[in-house]
Amino acid sequence: MNGVDVALLVLALTLGSALIARCLPVPAPVTLAIIGAFAGGIWHFIPALPPVRVPPDRVLFAFLPPLITSAAYALPLQAFRRNLRPIASLAIGLVLATMVVVACIAHAVGGLPWAWALVLGAIVSPPDPIAATAVAGKTGLPHRLVVILEGEGLVNDALAIVAYGLALDAASTGTFSVGGVGLALLREVPTGILVGLVIGWLVAKLRSRVNHVPLEVGISLLVPYATYEIADRAGASGVLALVTLGFMLRHYATVISKPVARLAERTVWGALRFASGALVFLLLGLLVGEIAVADFTREMLWPCIAVSAVVILVRFAWMAIVPRLWRFIGASDRSPRTTGRQAVVLGWAGMRGVVSLALALAVPGVLSENTLRATGPRQIIIVLTFAVIVATLIVQGLTLLPVVQWLGAGDPGREARDERRVRARARRAGLAALERLAASDERYASACDVLAGLLRQGGIGIAVEGVMGGHPERAEPLVQALTAQRRVVETMGGAGRIGGALAERLVTEIDVDEMSAQGQSSRLTGLDVG
Repeated sequence: MNGVDVALLVLALTLGSALIARCLPVPAPVTLAIIGAFAGGIWHFIPALPPVRVPPDRVLFAFLPPLITSAAYALPLQAFRRNLRPIASLAIGLVLATMVVVACIAHAVGGLPWAWALVLGAIVSPPDPIAATAVAGKTGLPHRLVVILEGEGLVNDALAIVAYGLALDAASTGTFSVGGVGLALLREVPTGILVGLVIGWLVAKLRSRVNHVPLEVGISLLVPYATYEIADRAGASGVLALVTLGFMLRHYATVISKPVARLAERTVWGALRFASGALVFLLLGLLVGEIAVADFTREMLWPCIAVSAVVILVRFAWMAIVPRLWRFIGASDRSPRTTGRQAVVLGWAGMRGVVSLALALAVPGVLSENTLRATGPRQIIIVLTFAVIVATLIVQGLTLLPVVQWLGAGDPGREARDERRVRARARRAGLAALERLAASDERYASACDVLAGLLRQGGIGIAVEGVMGGHPERAEPLVQALTAQRRVVETMGGAGRIGGALAERLVTEIDVDEMSAQGQSSRLTGLDVG
């Protein structure tokens, strides 16, 4: 089979696995990784199939920009700021603690030299934001815990990648400088944030002058990849640049785009997120399966168990000790207190995924002609990394929902109640906007009365249906009512009072309403290329 045949086979396997994942209660990343692992094991024994090869230097570039940017775009900023301490504690303190403890265990049990042991520690220290939020979304966890998991996953990758680069340099050159670590962090972190701020601002200025849906969608697809590449070449943190870009695009969303462009973007980006997420977790599973067959030996069993256990236990210990330490020293914190049950859930939700995969594959070494088998420290690092991925993504991912249910930490009916509450509040805001317009301009009094009556019956404003036909005088009142309703949804979403998926769905309905009010229903697909 040639490369094209293999690519088509992987894509077909990805789509088939995604269809299966939709029919199961198990979170999609876990299902895809399990199917991929079985397929990878079988793949190894079919002579006609070449070994699974993923260019490590392109894994991060191919998958991180769309996944990180969209995750940052959906993250509620107010809730993120309100929970900044627990997020920073997990994303910085826990990453460094995990890196050091794993390095000690890998050196003592796995026989890795200290520098290479630190490389492994950096690789397995950051939980995956995509896996964690996908799994958490199935559990009905409180919004605050989901925000903490999302925020942790977005920030910790940047620190882990910087630490990985420094540890790899130390392993390759035999030298290590604490001062160099500090200088690298001082250079890469603020520079990455600056790159995201500048590009986000420039994109907002550009798109505010563009009124062409396909062009706007094309810009939105290009910008994350360009941002990551620019940050990488500037010696900055590409992950932090993407996170900052996502925040900036969220801030300017209603300013730079018309409703039809926002709808087209959501459709295209939804497909891109789905394809990227499905493909990356299936590839992860394929590689796990092939590594397990090709490189795993009985001598590696105990180091795999030890490192995986340490990764999980360090997180639990951190969740048990650090919050009590903060309270003991009397440090003030505006964020709500995490209960013991919630701490257990956060401890069990530290799943590793795409970043650990890419960093492990990027470790330099020699590959044989017919397998993924490597020589020296690279072989040990790859096997141990994939063991951690299996233990955290597959084992913890499969059991997180039962753990949440057993602890009573989730609320399956929460989203339905949130939806009823936000719709009621949005309708009240729409009525208030109509009343203000009717009082200030008599021309719209009659239209406002009609629309207010429909709104009280739940007929408009999430979502309009047949309201505008033959009544152009209703356009302005309807747009003002919809603007008020969008503000309510975005405020509640930004504060973390409703889930990101629910907020996106309601804003989409409002955009459809606004397009109807503006006579744009025929352009829903965004295919006007003239």
